[in-house]
Amino acid sequence: MAHDTTLSNHRFRFPVRPALLLLCFLTGGVPGKAQMITYPITDPIAEELAAQNAEFSRQWADLADAYDALSDRVARSVAKVERTTHDLQDVQAKLDRHGLTPTVGLLLRHKKEQLDAWQIEDSQAGFVSQELQRCRDQQLALEMVRYDGSDPVKQTELILSEAGFDPTQMRHRSLEAQVGRLLRERHRRLLDLRKGYQDYQHKLGELDSATTASAQLTADYRRLIDRHIVWVRSGDPISLTDIKNIKGGMAALFDSDRSADFGPTLERKLTTNAAGGIVLAVWMILLLIVRWRCKSWLLQIGRRKRLRQATTRSRQLAAGVLTTLVALTLPAILYLIAGWLSGGIVSEATLHAAGAFYAAGLVGLAVEVPRQLLRDHGYLDQHVEVELPGRDRAAKYLTLVGFGLIVAAYTVTVMGLVDHGAWRDSISRFGFMFAMLVVAWTAHRSLRPGGGFLEPLIAKFGGSVIHRVRVLIYVLGLGFPLAMAALAALGYGFTADELTKRAIVTFVVSLIGWTLWAGVKTLSANAWQMLTGSTTPRREFDEFGPSAGEPDGDDAGVLGEHFLELKHHLAFLGQFALGGAALVCFAWLWIDMVPNARVGNPVVWTVQDTVTRSTVSASGGPTTESVVETIPVTALHLLSAAATLFIAFQLAKLLPALFDALVLQRVSFDEGMEHFSLVLGRCLLFGVGCFIACRWIGVRWQVIQWLAVGLTIGLGFGLQDMVRNLFGGLIVLFEKPARLGDLITIGKVTGRVAAQKLRTTVLADDDGREIIIPNKNFVSEDVVNWMGAGRLSVIPIEVAVTRDQRPADVCRSLYELVIDQPDVLLTPSPQATLVCVGKRSQRIEVRAWIEDGQNAPRFRDDLLRTVLKYLRSKNLLAADQPAQPGMRDPVDGLLDDPFGRSRKRTGRRTA
Repeated sequence: MAHDTTLSNHRFRFPVRPALLLLCFLTGGVPGKAQMITYPITDPIAEELAAQNAEFSRQWADLADAYDALSDRVARSVAKVERTTHDLQDVQAKLDRHGLTPTVGLLLRHKKEQLDAWQIEDSQAGFVSQELQRCRDQQLALEMVRYDGSDPVKQTELILSEAGFDPTQMRHRSLEAQVGRLLRERHRRLLDLRKGYQDYQHKLGELDSATTASAQLTADYRRLIDRHIVWVRSGDPISLTDIKNIKGGMAALFDSDRSADFGPTLERKLTTNAAGGIVLAVWMILLLIVRWRCKSWLLQIGRRKRLRQATTRSRQLAAGVLTTLVALTLPAILYLIAGWLSGGIVSEATLHAAGAFYAAGLVGLAVEVPRQLLRDHGYLDQHVEVELPGRDRAAKYLTLVGFGLIVAAYTVTVMGLVDHGAWRDSISRFGFMFAMLVVAWTAHRSLRPGGGFLEPLIAKFGGSVIHRVRVLIYVLGLGFPLAMAALAALGYGFTADELTKRAIVTFVVSLIGWTLWAGVKTLSANAWQMLTGSTTPRREFDEFGPSAGEPDGDDAGVLGEHFLELKHHLAFLGQFALGGAALVCFAWLWIDMVPNARVGNPVVWTVQDTVTRSTVSASGGPTTESVVETIPVTALHLLSAAATLFIAFQLAKLLPALFDALVLQRVSFDEGMEHFSLVLGRCLLFGVGCFIACRWIGVRWQVIQWLAVGLTIGLGFGLQDMVRNLFGGLIVLFEKPARLGDLITIGKVTGRVAAQKLRTTVLADDDGREIIIPNKNFVSEDVVNWMGAGRLSVIPIEVAVTRDQRPADVCRSLYELVIDQPDVLLTPSPQATLVCVGKRSQRIEVRAWIEDGQNAPRFRDDLLRTVLKYLRSKNLLAADQPAQPGMRDPVDGLLDDPFGRSRKRTGRRTA
């Protein structure tokens, strides 16, 4: 390869712009004189290196210009956050001082329109992500530069060697020096570029933080405005001028110039965040697939092609869930589209379209839920025992009218926003009024007394009282849309919109709650049976469902009075919690619509609390600061604290019954451990309730810590013996130095252990007296356990019973049977506990104590015969009985004894 080694007359000087010097100053890399000198280019190799260095210099200058523009943008964003903060504080001060006057109301409406413009200006998410990606790509390209000048001597040799030059020759020394200078210059330039890109990314982070803070502040500002301008008149009353403006409104609706920025904005959104568009499309497809599958399953359940062997309540549960899912899918798609249009890079046209899609989705939700309930083979048709005349005609009517209402919602919302509402008094107002008249006509046909479509449903599920006052329901259903149309005609269009939104949400949630209520009761019953181990009889099914004459419910089986009482108490608490949650949600939804509603919630007292807030510093970076806030405690807080204490007290009171139903049926506890578990559980439940109640009423640890310290010291001195007894009880319960029936001596007292509690232990002496010993004596005094000296004999037996009875009932019956037997000691009392549960039977262990001098094996055989005879008389004895360890199996002889019938053992020993 031949090279021209003659000196060239070309000279190269890379430019330095003022912005470049500024970037160098900001990054600490001020170029020196060595970077500003000129030198001749003598070879194509050096010429190529110089051209690459020139490109790096140009990239550095462009980065400096971009950094300057970004700094200006960050400064504007931070200034806007500060202005918005001051503006919000000023508006809040005006509201606190003057109240909601007409002037303040007009100011708030102007601020609401200004917030939309700020949202368009603050849509920097796409810019930040795009610039971050570009910076990362540029940094990766810099890292991939092969000859970066980090080792100029070695890299010069490599470059010359690859070009076929010999660096040792004298004639190539000038070229070697020239290449070395270029590589050293490149190294400095790359270092400056890397540092510049790091600073640029840091500045992008500041812009993102400022934009996030601005978005949060704008959202708070918008909530404040929406809460106060509900009852502010948004326009003039209807007049003949509005009718004349219909033509201009129609022209504005179809004017393409008003939405000219819609297409370019969509293109920018897809270019900047293509993944967001793909995710939106995927979610839409998934929701359509879910809708298709749920609708198919719903129809198959209604036609008895699925779940034919399930109970009626199970099919009703599945149909309710599927109906709700089918009704939610199409409105969810509209909400997804609206959320995508209103996020990221936005314009005025996309914001208008997003608001219209939100309104269409809400109206679609109000239409879809009742339409899916009324469909053929749907929920009301197949799973509710009520006849609705004209159900098919009502479903078709809802389909047609619902589509029109959705289109009307979209059009009315768009026209209310075009030109900042200039046409809201033409197409928007008349469209809203016409839609309300259609809703009123629908309510008239559905709720009319003496012939309404929904009257049979009200008569069946509303009860006699609601059925008698159905005229009030009719007046409410008919009067609400007419009142909204009247408000719009009087110029309160925004008020009518807000009331309609909340009414739709209340209506939809009520319908969905009614649809799922039967399923909630079924799930609760099944969960109760699963927790308590109760079973229902096996049911037979044919092609039309359950066989005739069989119960269709979850009340089958034997439930004791105690068990039913516990179930009813828990059901009451659950319904109380659901009702309270529904009331709170309803109040939260409607409280802003009632003027001065918060006056009825007076402040009782205030508390000081230290909170940590995230703010934006003057440089645009996020900072945190601790602020002492004054928190008001209102009457509603006191009511919430009282409700919390009530629920905690009720749960603590029900804990013994819950412990018996859920724990003692599966785990064997002695009396002491059971008592300890109940006391500890009650303390924890009530303690958590007290903690939550204290948070409600503003009691903080900083307030009561000195009081707690004083009480702790006082209790430490005054209740020393109580604390010692409690810790001694823990030692007795866990270490087991003495068990029930043991003959022990503590100090000068000797007796048998009759009971073990958390604070005391009860001893029974030979004279029949009971001696209560504090548990601290087990720690502070010598304890003698007379092993084998007058010791009692324990008689354990195991029996297998069927699963038709609750274990607690069987154990209670066996306890009463054994304690009536002669020679069985009353103290310690007999025990009957559940050992394990099998597929067909459950095993019960019975333990009794007798005096040590008696023949324990013979007594065990007699006791086992008695127990088995009793169980057989009650039809509770399982076919396979477990072997009795440590003795001969008496069951073989028993099977020929009590009833004179001989049965052959199968040899299986499992329960």
